[in-house]
Amino acid sequence: MSDHATSPFALSVLHANDHSFQALIDHSADIFTVLDTHGRILYQSPSARHHLGCDRNPQAGQHHVNLDHVHPDDRERIARGVLESRPGMTLTLCPYRVRHAKGTWRWLEGTAVNLLDHPLVGGILVQSRDVTVRVYAEQRARALSGLSLALGSTNTTEEVVQVILQQGLEAIGALAGGVVQLGEDGEHLNVLGSVGSAEVVERTWRRFSEGTAVPALDALKQGRDLFLTREDWCERDPNLQHIDAAETGASAVLALTSNGRVMGALTLSFQGDSAFSEDERQYLRSVAAQCALALERSALKTQLQQQERLYRKLTDFSSDVVSVIALDGQTQFVSPAVTRMLGYTPEERVGLNVFDGIHPDDRDRVAREFDAAVRSTLPRLVTYRFQHKSGHWVWLESTGTNASTDPDLRGVVINTRDVTARLEAEQAHRDSTRRLQLSGEQSDTLIHIFNPDYDCVYVSPAAQGMLGYSPEELLACPVHQLIHPEDLPGVETAWKAQAPTSAYRIRRCDGTFLWVESTVRRVMDEQGALVETYIATRDITSRKEAEKALRLQLRRFQHLVELTAEFAAQEDPEQHIQTALERCLELTPYAYGFYFPVNGDTLIEPLHAGEATSEMFAWTLPLEQVHRRGEVGQALRRHEAFFAGPAQAVFSPPESLPRPVWTTMAVVPVGTRGALRGFMAFGTNDAVEVDRDIRRLLLGVGEQASRAVERSAHLDELRQSREETLRALGLALEYRDYETKGHTDRVVDLTSRLGRALGFSGDDLDALRWGAFLHDTGKVAIPDAILLKPGRLDAQEWQIIKRHPEIGYEMLHHIPSLPPATLEVVLYHQERWNGSGYPRGLIGPDIPLAARVFAVVDVYDALTSERPYKRAWTHEEAAVQLRKEAAVLLDAQVVEAFLQLTFSARSPTEERCHDPE
Repeated sequence: MSDHATSPFALSVLHANDHSFQALIDHSADIFTVLDTHGRILYQSPSARHHLGCDRNPQAGQHHVNLDHVHPDDRERIARGVLESRPGMTLTLCPYRVRHAKGTWRWLEGTAVNLLDHPLVGGILVQSRDVTVRVYAEQRARALSGLSLALGSTNTTEEVVQVILQQGLEAIGALAGGVVQLGEDGEHLNVLGSVGSAEVVERTWRRFSEGTAVPALDALKQGRDLFLTREDWCERDPNLQHIDAAETGASAVLALTSNGRVMGALTLSFQGDSAFSEDERQYLRSVAAQCALALERSALKTQLQQQERLYRKLTDFSSDVVSVIALDGQTQFVSPAVTRMLGYTPEERVGLNVFDGIHPDDRDRVAREFDAAVRSTLPRLVTYRFQHKSGHWVWLESTGTNASTDPDLRGVVINTRDVTARLEAEQAHRDSTRRLQLSGEQSDTLIHIFNPDYDCVYVSPAAQGMLGYSPEELLACPVHQLIHPEDLPGVETAWKAQAPTSAYRIRRCDGTFLWVESTVRRVMDEQGALVETYIATRDITSRKEAEKALRLQLRRFQHLVELTAEFAAQEDPEQHIQTALERCLELTPYAYGFYFPVNGDTLIEPLHAGEATSEMFAWTLPLEQVHRRGEVGQALRRHEAFFAGPAQAVFSPPESLPRPVWTTMAVVPVGTRGALRGFMAFGTNDAVEVDRDIRRLLLGVGEQASRAVERSAHLDELRQSREETLRALGLALEYRDYETKGHTDRVVDLTSRLGRALGFSGDDLDALRWGAFLHDTGKVAIPDAILLKPGRLDAQEWQIIKRHPEIGYEMLHHIPSLPPATLEVVLYHQERWNGSGYPRGLIGPDIPLAARVFAVVDVYDALTSERPYKRAWTHEEAAVQLRKEAAVLLDAQVVEAFLQLTFSARSPTEERCHDPE
C-alpha cells in the first residue's frame, strides 16, 4: 500500500452526461465504492454483485459498513490506509480478502482516493478488481515449488509418502488423501500411507486385490485421472459410500505415471463439493507428476541400495578375488580381480567348473574341501596351485563359506588370494634361518631366535664360550633371568623398540658378569604379522675395559694439567714435591708416599703423603739407606726408577718376604743437572700390578720434581707428560681399530707442521696439537658393531657415528685447562666449508680456524691410508682430491698452505705419515 499525489477525481465531467456515466459504471468489471469518513458505503457499482454475489448500496436510510466484510487479517491494514488517507491522495491497495455472499473469500486489489473535499463527490472513492484467480495461481505456484524442494530432499519411499501426505495435501488444499502403489507381485495394491481418514476406514483398505472395485483401481488400469463430486461418487460406486467420511465433498484420483508406466495413484478428498475447474485439474496433475517423479526416484534409490547390499555382502566375504560357486561346482560370479591374479577375464571363468585349472596333484584335495564347505556352515581353507592363463603355476589360498541360504548369493562364496610371494618368502626365510644357524655355529656372537610367543627356539653354540652354558641349557633358561637386575628395564625397552641396546651386564655360568650389547631384528610376514625375533649379543668386555682405561687416562691427564697449574703457582720446591706426592697417590694404586731429600750422602727430614702409621715409619730408616747400596742404590745413582713387587727383595741384606708394609713399592729419583737431590718412594700394603702407564706417570712426576727449582724446566716436563697422555688417549682408540694404526702420530705431526706454516705458535700451537691428539675421543662410545663394521654403514648407524664429535666434546670440556681451540678441533673437525658437515652444519669462516686446519690433515691422512674397502692413495692422488675439495668441503687457503708444505719438503717423517702400515 502506497500514497502518491494525483489530480482530483473529476466526476463532474461524467455527471455532465448522466447516461454516459451510468453506462460506464454498469459495464465496468471493476467495483466502484464510495465511502464516508466512517467507512460506510455511500455507493457501490453493479459489478459488486457479479464478483461478491451482492451489492451493499444503502437502503431505507441504512448503510452497510464496507470494512465489516473485509477479512479480519486484512481489515486493520485497509481501514488505516483508506480512512486515514490525505485529501487528494491516491492510495494503492495491495490484495485483500472480502467475503462473498456465499461465505467464501474473494481477493481484491485496487486504489482509493480521498475526495471528501470534492463538492461533487464528498467521499472516498475505492476502485477494486477481482484478483482471486491470480492470487490462487501464485499461491499454488509457491506451494508447488515448496513441494518440489521437499520432494527433492527425500531419499526413501517412506519419506516421499510422508512429504506427499503433509506438504502435498496442504499445497493442494485437500482434507484427506492417500498414496496407493501397485505391489511387486502385480496382483495387489498397497496403501503406502493416508491421512484424514478414520482409523477403521484406513485399516480396511491397507491392502486389496486388483479385482476390488475402487476408483484408484480404475485410475491404475486406465492410466487416467478421476475428478468426482460427492454426487458423482455416490452414483459411480454406491457400494463404497460406507467408507466415505460424511464431512467430505469432492474427490480426485490422480494416476502416478512415470515414463508411460502407472506405478500408483494419489487419492484426495476435499471439504468443498464443487466441480473441479480446468485450472484446478491441471494444478492437481502437476502435483501428481511431482509426486510420481519423486516416487520413481526413491524406487531407483531403493534398487541401488539393494544392489549395494549385494555387493557389500560379496565384499564382506572377500579378501582378493571373490567368486560365487553353485553347489554343483559351476562358477556363477567372479570379481574383476581375477584378471590381475590369473590373467582371465571374469567372463572367461563364469560358467566353468571351479576345478578347471587346478594342479592335478591338488585337485582331489581341493574338491574334498569344497564338499566339506557345502556340508558345513564354517569356512574352509585350502592352499593349492592354479595355472595362470600364461601357463605358469600360481599358489593360491582360498576360503570357502556356504552362503546358499542367502537369497542374494545362493552358493559358496570363495575368497582367493595369491600367496605365491608369501610361500616363497617363507621358504627363503627357512633357508635364511638355516644359513644364520650355520653362521652362528661358526661365530662368537650369541644368537637367540624367538617365536611370536617369545619362546626361545634356538641358541647358537657361542653360548658355551661366552657364558659357559650349553645351547640346550640356555633354551631352558629365560634370557631375562641372566640380565643384571639394574640393566633389565633398559634392555627390555630397547628390545621392544628394536633399537640397539646400551651396554649391559649378563651373568655367566660361574656367577660373574660380563659386559655385552645386543641388536634386535623382527621378521614379519606379508600381512605384517610377527614370524620370528632375532637377538644377536656381542661380548664388549674388552671395549668396556678400554673405556675404563680411557677414563683413567683422562683423569690422569686432568690431574697432570692441574699439577702443572699448581707448580706454576708455587715458588717453594718443597711445595712442588708435596704436591707431586699427593697427586701421584690420586693417580696410582699406591697408598702412601715419602720424599727423602739427599744432600750429598746426607738425608734430610723426609716429606710424606697418604697413610702414615708407626709401622710404616719404622720401615723408613732402611729406606733412607737404600740409596747407598744394593739394586735400588745403583738405580738411583743412574737416575733410574726402581719398582718392586711382593716377591722382590729391596734391602741388602735381603729382608724377609713378603714385606708387611711397602709390599708393592716404587722409588723414583729426583735430581737436577746430573746430581741426585732425593728420591720419592711410593708404597702400598697390597700386591698390585703396576702397568707401563703408571710407571711412565711416576717417571714424569719425578722429572717434574727434579726441576722444581727451575720453573721453565718443570713446565717442559709436565708438557711432555701431557703430550704422552694425550697420545695415549689417541692410541687407546687405535687399540679398538687396528686399521687406523699410526693415525694419531701422523696427524699430530702434520698438524704441528701445518700450524707453524700458518703462523701458529706457543700456546696456540699446543692447543692445535692437543686437538689433533684428542679429535676422535668420542669414538670410544661408538659400539664395535658400528665402528668396526667392514661394509658401508646404514642410515641409523651413520647417525650414531656422526655423534662422536659431540660425545668427545662432552667428555673433555669439563677439563678446565684444555684451551678452547683444542675443544673446537674435537667438536668441529667434521664440519665442511659448504655447510654439509656435522654436528652443527657450520659454513665457511664460521668454522673455527683450528678445526679447518686439522680437517685438511685428517682428510689427507684418510686418503693416503689403506682401509679394507680401499687402497692407500699416493701423495699426488691425494693432492688432486684436496684441490677438488678446496672451497667446497675444505678451506682453500689452508689446502694451498698444506700442499705447498708437503711439496716443498717431503721429509722422512712425512713419508711415514703416508705409510699405510
